[in-house]
Formats: sequence, structure tokens, C-alpha cells
Amino acid sequence: MAETLKIQKRQVAYKIKIDDILKGEYTKEDNLNPSYLSLGDGRQISRVNIIGIVIDLQNSLTSNYKTIKIDDGSGNINLRIFESMSQFNALRVGEPVLVIGRIREFADEIYIIPEIIRMVDKDWIELRSAELSNKKSKTQNKIEIYDVKEEINSDDGGILPIVRRLDKGDGADFNDIIKSSKDPNAEKILLNLIKIGELFEIKPGKIKILE
Repeated sequence: MAETLKIQKRQVAYKIKIDDILKGEYTKEDNLNPSYLSLGDGRQISRVNIIGIVIDLQNSLTSNYKTIKIDDGSGNINLRIFESMSQFNALRVGEPVLVIGRIREFADEIYIIPEIIRMVDKDWIELRSAELSNKKSKTQNKIEIYDVKEEINSDDGGILPIVRRLDKGDGADFNDIIKSSKDPNAEKILLNLIKIGELFEIKPGKIKILE
């Protein structure tokens, strides 16, 4: 008997400064609801999308996790890796990285359990700084139309292969992606994939898969 496929849902991975994470108030929930961080602007977030420089790497022989400390200019935070993650071995102090992960707290320390760690070009740091300074592109403004508390469907609707095909190195054009898709909900799916961190807008209107 064929198994019934369930579409996984993920919460939004918010682009945010480390300083804002450290200033937030953490609330631990039960297993049925995700724990979250309350920010000063009223948002409650469980996942983040941050870019920073690796400033420390620790591979302790006495603990059951590895630690990466990153700094984005506003503050620094630890990433704790409790399982094998091949990207950890390739990282070096001074490398810029993009991290998507879940916020956690233990012994009054806020930290992040990474789901994705990718080394990126230093230009990404400048891009993220501009994004968080309210220099928003049209695509980012469209993303904000959706309810910030909505759980986003991670089904790619065939969008990811289109982005790979159209990206010749500097990203795929937002409108070309939609035109190439036969899905009537292509724009919403594309925006959702950007929200959960599957796709990234490397510059206004240009979308890329970070691989």
C-alpha cells in the first residue's frame, strides 16, 4: 500500500539582527507548539535567517555538541550542532556564513540550532545590512503582505527546478520564474519559499538557491 504523503510545514525564517535576538524574551512551549522569541515590535519568531562572520569554532570532547560563534556587527551568538553536519568541518574563523535555524534557550543563554549553514560571499553581508536598514525591494514588500504568524507550506510547486534552469550565475528573474511556471499560484509559492529560506533574493528581483 502506498504511503500517504504529508506536506511538511515550516515556520517563517525571519531575517533579523543578532542584537534583536539577544534582546528578545524567550517563551518555552510544550511539544505541540513551537517555542518562540518575543521581539520588541510584537513579533513572535521561532526560526531565523542570519548572516555573520565566524569568530570562534569549538569541538568539545566533553560535550555532545559542537559550537560556532558568529558575529554580524550588532552582536554575536552561538550555534549549537547536536548532530553530524558536514558544513561544520569546512568552516574557518573569518568566513561569512548564512544560517537558518531554530532559536533555543538554556541556562539563560539564547542560541540557535542550525538547519542550514552555508558559506557565502562577503557581499551578502552588505546586502543583508541594507535589507535590515529598511531598504526593501519590491519582492520583500510583497512578502510582507502575508500573515507573519502563518505556517508556510514548504512544497516548492516545481519552482526550484525553474530557478535552477533560469539562474545563469547572477540569479533568476522574479517575473521570469512566474512566467515559466504553469502553476496559477506560482507567485505565492515563490514568495513562500523566500520566506522559509529555501530561496534568497540576492538583489532586487533576482532569486537564487543557495547551494
